Amino acid sequence: MLTTFKNNNPGNIRWNSKFKGVVGKSANGFAIFSSKYAGLAAMENLLKNYIKKGYNTLEKILNRYAPPSDNNNTEKYIQFVAQRSKINRTAILTPDQVEKFIPAMVKMETGKDLGKLDLFLSRNWSKMPFIIIASLLIFKKLF
Repeated sequence: MLTTFKNNNPGNIRWNSKFKGVVGKSANGFAIFSSKYAGLAAMENLLKNYIKKGYNTLEKILNRYAPPSDNNNTEKYIQFVAQRSKINRTAILTPDQVEKFIPAMVKMETGKDLGKLDLFLSRNWSKMPFIIIASLLIFKKLF
């Protein structure tokens, strides 16, 4: 079964006109994407940029991504992502490790699980012919 996300934005990221695949902005300032794969790709790129700028632990990333100043329970968020991804909250991360904790962040943001195929498609959604994507989605639905 395919998981759908409000505004095709599984990370509930704020709108930015620079995001590839962004098609609008919600009334409360969140990005609306053309597909959930575009939303996941934007989330992945955002998190990789955080790491490159020195926000390189779960604590630093999540304090920036979901700060307490925005009425988030950031400590609970950090604990949830660390436990679910099995990554120490203070471990130094590289951009290549983002895929290890994105599923936990999506679960925290939406309450929905993210499949491995979803991450694959998010990285390749703009490069793949439609027929291949459709085939993979049908295969995912059947199994």
